[in-house]
Amino acid sequence: MPSRKMIDELLRSGIIGEIKTVTCNLCYPISDKERLIRPELAGGALLDLGVYGLNFIIMHFGKNFTNIESSVVMTETGVDGQETITVKYPDGKMAVSTHSMYGRSDRKGIFYGEKGYIVVDNINNPKALDVFDCNDNLVKHMDVPAQITGYEYEIMESMDMIRQGKLESESMPLSETLFIMNIMDDLRQQWGIMYLSVCH
Repeated sequence: MPSRKMIDELLRSGIIGEIKTVTCNLCYPISDKERLIRPELAGGALLDLGVYGLNFIIMHFGKNFTNIESSVVMTETGVDGQETITVKYPDGKMAVSTHSMYGRSDRKGIFYGEKGYIVVDNINNPKALDVFDCNDNLVKHMDVPAQITGYEYEIMESMDMIRQGKLESESMPLSETLFIMNIMDDLRQQWGIMYLSVCH
């Protein structure tokens, strides 16, 4: 997505000074969906919603974190209904992501700096970036290029890689996917969630 480069360039510009904190959230009232509450169907908020928060953090703060802490609320069926994940970095940076299948959130990602803050409108499909100073004045607005769903960029990237005879995406290589999956596996292990395959 073009937004990834736009966000990184804005962070590097120093427009809000040194950045030590980012928060993000993705919550929808979807607990009535059978697929999301069943462990045998790999349900839970983490896989469906949390993956976006974790990707947002890793994309912009990097993989070199020192530890991850979390708090979770389980459903009666044994999957995670909502959670908060805190990622700490050796340079003092901290990122907090919240995901829930019980209510609707603003879906924003916010970077906090010494000179202001940057708001990303919708972390899983960014629409715009707004920069505010320490007095909450809007100092810069950037629209993300128009798109249908955002998935078109995955399709175009896949087509380009196939044309070049490559087996994986350069912007989202397999190693990146596995890295995020391992984080989520570790979190579910801490929470005592185990997915069981059902064979007939």
